[in-house]
Amino acid sequence: METTVDKTLLLEFFLVFSRFEYALKASGLFKRHPPDPPRLPKAEPDWDTFAVSLRDTFDPNATRELREACLYLQESPPNQQVIIGDGVAWETPVRPVRDTEIEFLLRMVRCVRNNLFHGGKYNIAMHEDTQRTEMLLRSSLVILDACLNLSPKQLAAYREARL
Repeated sequence: METTVDKTLLLEFFLVFSRFEYALKASGLFKRHPPDPPRLPKAEPDWDTFAVSLRDTFDPNATRELREACLYLQESPPNQQVIIGDGVAWETPVRPVRDTEIEFLLRMVRCVRNNLFHGGKYNIAMHEDTQRTEMLLRSSLVILDACLNLSPKQLAAYREARL
């Protein structure tokens, strides 16, 4: 398969993201679904609760690298796929008024992951800008790293994750 985006960067992003989700669940941050007998609830990381927990500690100006990453995801957020009629289209997310900066940023990091993992990035006409894709990946990695460093429980679980 032909991939124009740096494969090492793609692999790093996927590995960091998956370890991060493991760390959320391992530290008790998973969604609490009502029971649906006879099936057990799926184990899904609770990104929203995690983001809320960082409201008072996340400082986008902590480093120049973090500030640039935050600005990039806010000013040039990844498009997200939406359904219009019987087809798939693209929409640029807008930060809801109720979202804090970190809540919006972590939602955009998940959008980057979803676009890659669920096949949205294979539309060449829409995503031919390799440099933009790599900036989205790098910015997401910087933000995830900053979040881990603010969350001792998640950082400990992240460090124990092995593949």
